[in-house]
Amino acid sequence: MLRVGTVGTSSIMRTIQEAIRLTDGMECRVVYSRTEEQGRAFAAEMGVPEHCTDYAAMLERSDLDLIDIASPNRFHAEQALAALEHGKHVIVEKPAAVTRGDVQRLIDAARANGVYFFEAITTLFMPQYEACRLLLPKLGRIEQAHITYAQYSSRYDAYLRGENPNIFNPAMQAGALNDMGVYCVHMAVDLFGAPQDVRYLAELGPNGIDLAGRLTLTYPSLTCEILTAKNADLGSGCRITGENGWFAEDGPINAFGGCTAELNGEPVDVALPQAENRMVYEFARFRDAIVQHDTAFFDRMAEQSARVAAVLEQAHRTA
Repeated sequence: MLRVGTVGTSSIMRTIQEAIRLTDGMECRVVYSRTEEQGRAFAAEMGVPEHCTDYAAMLERSDLDLIDIASPNRFHAEQALAALEHGKHVIVEKPAAVTRGDVQRLIDAARANGVYFFEAITTLFMPQYEACRLLLPKLGRIEQAHITYAQYSSRYDAYLRGENPNIFNPAMQAGALNDMGVYCVHMAVDLFGAPQDVRYLAELGPNGIDLAGRLTLTYPSLTCEILTAKNADLGSGCRITGENGWFAEDGPINAFGGCTAELNGEPVDVALPQAENRMVYEFARFRDAIVQHDTAFFDRMAEQSARVAAVLEQAHRTA
């Protein structure tokens, strides 16, 4: 049984708590929140036996194997690093970090302490995505790649009123690319590798946050275009077209459902059943890697996170 301590009380943590309950071999022991009242209420709502407000003390506990971090982006790397240095495995919500250097520090700490960290990025573990990824080599030379994840944020109106919600706060490493576009970047890097060049044409808000943007990833024989936004609904999905066929997804990239495909003029069935809670697939895979000491899987996912962080870093420099 992997004994879990969780960080954060946002809506995404509710989905995480459900995923933990649905994953055999995992149980949440304690909820961390900076606020006593909020932590107590959240733990009671989620059926978690304990709550705490001292992160350092939580990391000292011997009855926790794994820390799951869903705090604002700004704190991901430092909280993950502290947990790894205390010999805890870590699952950290995307982005794990927004610079390659910070991800490398997590990799080094994990290896030095004999534990793993995994960036939670549901897209890569969804059954329909896996079916499409396996189809990719059969498509031949890839000619076009378009990926979009854009949604009008429930906090955007507050931002327009002059408030400073975390998701539109540059100090929190927030914005469209880090929050939503990162799913698209993970998909592109997983399918095509690290790009040769990165350019980000961003629509910036009054405080400098990227509200939306077009990210261009250049490869030797392909240009992958990514659209992302938190101030507009742009019809999320993707289409990857090769000389022998294509696959497409219609809907949020983080859930990757509604897939269709064609190969050599014939339809291919990639519309596999998927669970309602999109996180159960990554949680099961991370659990297996920890229990089975699957270092090869950790190495692959760590390099994936490092490459994505390098893209984010370069994109923000060019915005």
